[in-house]
Amino acid sequence: MTERQVVIVGAGNAGLCAGIAALQAGATSVTVLEAAPKELRGGNSSLTRTMRFSWQGRSFISGLLREADKDRAEEILAGRSEYTDEQYLGDWLRVSGSQVDVALIESIIRRSTETITWMRDFGQRWAPRPTPLPGDVPIVLDGGGQSLQDRNFAQFDQLGGTVLYDSAVTGFEKTDGDRYLLHGSGPAFPILADALILASAGFEANTRLRELHLGEDWRDVKLRGVPFNEGAPLAAAVELGADTAGNWEKCHTTPQGVKLPDYMLPGQMHKSHGLARYAFPLGVVVNREGHRFFDESGYSNLTYVTLGQKIQEQPGKIAFQIFDDQVVAAGALPDGYLGDPAAVSVSSIEEGARRLGIDAATLTAEIRRLNSDRTPKRLDTPPFLFVPVVCGLTFTYGGLSVTADAEVRGGGEPISGLYAAGVIAGGLYDQGYPGGTGLMAGAVLGRAAGTSAAGHALRSRGGKAHAVTVAD
Repeated sequence: MTERQVVIVGAGNAGLCAGIAALQAGATSVTVLEAAPKELRGGNSSLTRTMRFSWQGRSFISGLLREADKDRAEEILAGRSEYTDEQYLGDWLRVSGSQVDVALIESIIRRSTETITWMRDFGQRWAPRPTPLPGDVPIVLDGGGQSLQDRNFAQFDQLGGTVLYDSAVTGFEKTDGDRYLLHGSGPAFPILADALILASAGFEANTRLRELHLGEDWRDVKLRGVPFNEGAPLAAAVELGADTAGNWEKCHTTPQGVKLPDYMLPGQMHKSHGLARYAFPLGVVVNREGHRFFDESGYSNLTYVTLGQKIQEQPGKIAFQIFDDQVVAAGALPDGYLGDPAAVSVSSIEEGARRLGIDAATLTAEIRRLNSDRTPKRLDTPPFLFVPVVCGLTFTYGGLSVTADAEVRGGGEPISGLYAAGVIAGGLYDQGYPGGTGLMAGAVLGRAAGTSAAGHALRSRGGKAHAVTVAD
């Protein structure tokens, strides 16, 4: 049997941030268990690129940028001087819905700037966002999520951490000695841990659990993320007595091109971004019956998840984004739209409806009504681009109840030695999702979990954790 001070389940951004923090806090034997093989490591974190954080002033943003872009901070910010904690909280709560853990969200936001600085100090860098849409976070991770994860793995390895691949955790139990005995597939098991951190995402890749919690319509949905997140560690924690939080009937979804595969894999970040269909505020969204079922106004990075959810509810689980030539000719659409083989450019709304099987009479009446109500008109300049879109599921919202220090609660109180970070932590989202908050919450809670777990492990063995200042 292998014994470790700290064991982390899941090698996404949250898990690796936890591992790095645990080693920095004085733990000397820290192991991450990853269900995927090494060549497919990285998790959903490797497929994204945005972290939403509070910031003030050009100098802070400049300090995050790669060397080649440091002098471009003013241009990149385009007159924006800050993004305050209050603005951040307002965006989060306006989009997420009311049934969330506001105190936990506030604590994440208050620590976001410090956590970004911590990540910069061990090598993370940012770059200008290519083809930004209104309201977007102005900078993205240099190299995207794939490079984020490469740098996380490098730092974890440099500090002396160990990653065991092909090691899916199927369950765990608490021993009489207040330690955790983990079971799973692969030669690494069983493993005994002084402290256990769960960073293994939700149950999005589990067909049975999707149908149970989200409903029958979600049984065969395509994944925008990896196929390894089956939810076994989450279920084991609940069986142990952990409290649950968050909306177990909702999930993070996005509008995607119809060529979206059944799931994505690490290394396919550019393919994933190319399939995103987030420019809908520039056009009109309709279903197969020709009805406009979604209000496109507002910033897409605050509403794209809600659109993804609503697409799944439409006839045939498909929708259509329509743009006129004013948008297309201006170059306002990301490249993925123009290169979509399923998209059609037509001379009239009626022709687009006919070619894509949309009810033409209803659609033309809908567009006529919409144009009469709006100034400037939304769709009145041919040719028109019709882009079919489907729903892609990224992660589920239901998870574990945690404190600001990432301690998992059971019966309302922290369970000794058990921590959770990343989207397995519930209470952050109810209905919608503000873009970039997932990676940020994972980093903040991952750092807190690693620091807390190291302290617990060292105390249990008579050691002493290194002091780490965390502002909350």
